[in-house]
Amino acid sequence: MKAVARFMRGPMWVVVLVAGLAMGCSHAQPPAKPVVVKPPPPAEAWFSSKSFAVLPLAKAELPPTGGQLAKSITDAWRGALQFTDVGRVVTIMGGRFPAVETMRVDLTGANVVPAKPGSGSGGAPPELKPSNQALSVQNFALVAEPMISRKGEMNLQVTGQNVRLEVQKDKDGHPYLMMTDARSGTLHFDSSLADMEKMFLASARESGSRHAVIVRSVKLNMKNLGPRSLYVDLYVSTLVGFVPAGLRFTAQVDVDDEMNAKVSNLDVDGDEILGPMISHFIRPSLEKYDGKTKRLIGFPNERVKLKDVRIIVNDRVTLDAVFGK
Repeated sequence: MKAVARFMRGPMWVVVLVAGLAMGCSHAQPPAKPVVVKPPPPAEAWFSSKSFAVLPLAKAELPPTGGQLAKSITDAWRGALQFTDVGRVVTIMGGRFPAVETMRVDLTGANVVPAKPGSGSGGAPPELKPSNQALSVQNFALVAEPMISRKGEMNLQVTGQNVRLEVQKDKDGHPYLMMTDARSGTLHFDSSLADMEKMFLASARESGSRHAVIVRSVKLNMKNLGPRSLYVDLYVSTLVGFVPAGLRFTAQVDVDDEMNAKVSNLDVDGDEILGPMISHFIRPSLEKYDGKTKRLIGFPNERVKLKDVRIIVNDRVTLDAVFGK
């Protein structure tokens, strides 16, 4: 039963730099060694910009030309994305590398290849370590209109002006280009509720199979309570062995003028045979999130902040955000 509870907690939550240097000295003693004051960790956020502002690299070094960089990015995506035309995925023009005028990444029509069992890929943004290699881009754009994931479609657009893309590595040594700075930028996402259900169902089934849980169906309902306020209702029907268990998760999300998001009225109820028992195990783990407020989106550079966000829900979910200095 604990394994079932761990599974149900996992897939439900698909909803920086400040440094100082001190030195001391004495007339009677040689100068003391510099004391490095470590920067405080960035403020907590519900989502990281790594979810939409990171590009993989085939090798850890920044290539010497734009053409080689385009190849490094597309090579790194092989096995994770299926493209209709690899040649048009990355376009780099103008400037003098590694400072370019325009960089466009086009993932339109790309199909996300599900991670293989045991690969360890859970969809979470990678934890990255910085380096001294970087690309400067005056005008950056990433578009996917649409991208297909687990038979569901979603549209994504990311733009940025005066962008810095830094070579970073995750804990396993895999290299990425991470957007660490931008004068200004925008984020757009939209998908139908039906497509979001398809994507969530496939993801939940992959996760459930590792815990002997069969996810039969999901039903997602969302509605606006305001331009920055949402009510979410998610019902998951499962089989634990051959015994049915249904779980309904509900929550309200409110984003304030400072772009902090508060989760409230977070609860879970169960039906069918095992639902009430499983919800009893899950409810304590949800309590630590109920009433909690964190930044909606966190950026690796504290100078870059989320400035505005609008969420519209009807038969589609649309999110538009503005970020920058």
